[in-house]
Amino acid sequence: MVEKLEDNRLNELSETIILDYLKFKNLKPESVVCIDIEGLAKEYFGFEIRYESICEDDLGKVGFSANGIKPLRVHRNGKVQSVVFPADTIVMDKYFKRAEHYSSRRFNIGHEIGHKILSKVAPGHSQGNYMTIFDKEREYSFDELKEIMKISETQANQMSAALQMPMFLLRNTIRRICKAELFPVYGDYQMLPDDSANLKRMADDLGVAPTTLLIRLRVCKLIEHHDIDEYFELINLRGSGENVCYC
Repeated sequence: MVEKLEDNRLNELSETIILDYLKFKNLKPESVVCIDIEGLAKEYFGFEIRYESICEDDLGKVGFSANGIKPLRVHRNGKVQSVVFPADTIVMDKYFKRAEHYSSRRFNIGHEIGHKILSKVAPGHSQGNYMTIFDKEREYSFDELKEIMKISETQANQMSAALQMPMFLLRNTIRRICKAELFPVYGDYQMLPDDSANLKRMADDLGVAPTTLLIRLRVCKLIEHHDIDEYFELINLRGSGENVCYC
């Protein structure tokens, strides 16, 4: 049985790790704009990051947290080989080295770090794990869905977000860019154009995707909710009603 860490415990654990890493690097939290996730993996945890041409049957498997036992199929020298990587190795597909996959690379490295952390603090997370990109167009078997959706994968995603966006860094970023304590959202999903631009600026600074940042803001309760009617008034979608012909 896999132990599930509650949000408060997971957030506290991630923030403590990041603050200790910054202390290790002799950096002040208020001076940090983006967490060096690769540095965290290599310098703090002592992990090796390897880039390989992963060729599992499921092409969505693009990352692997090795445990020294479970093999991974990779393409080397024109052949498919089944390789057992050392336990402190994070294996990423080579395409993540491309500049356009910067935020995805960071998130997936954080995901694999998450597996390593969870294997030490929560029972049931010690197995080698694949990072899988879920394809909505594909039909998955029950066993494949269970593998993708299992608690350890979800928790590794949550850990990745928490490591890249600890609470103190989110608060500092909102204050610096939005000049506020909370990020404004109208209704459930609407943003004013300036707020949408600010979200993109914050995400770029943090090295994450805007959608990932918005989810994290919701989890950390850093959203200032406004009525959707206020959005309509501010954005002036209804218009004045003049010169309108109802036919």
